[in-house]
Amino acid sequence: MLVAAIVIPILFIVFYFIVKRNNASYEQKWKEVGKIREQITLTGNLERFFVEKKRFYQHRYIWHVQLYLKENKNVIKVIFEKPAQTDELPIQLSINEKVKCYGHWDQKTFLANRIIKE
Repeated sequence: MLVAAIVIPILFIVFYFIVKRNNASYEQKWKEVGKIREQITLTGNLERFFVEKKRFYQHRYIWHVQLYLKENKNVIKVIFEKPAQTDELPIQLSINEKVKCYGHWDQKTFLANRIIKE
């Protein structure tokens, strides 16, 4: 009985600190979502786009935006991600709008760090 009175609180304290440390690491990873190296700029007309709010970890969400830009005769897929700190969309866009994306290529997809309307 005495052993249980000592061991159980110690286990709760250990698990508390493990969970706290994991939450802190996921919080840091969530804040760094979408931080991409800006090596290249890509300009084109917005053909279509898709915005989705995805769960990242527990109560943390990210905005996942897919843009399809038409540059000359090519259609390029651009992915833009940002931590969802509010319910407000990360970027307001409309079809056939000229946009400039800063980021880098990941195989056939362009990963954007920031997007500016022109």
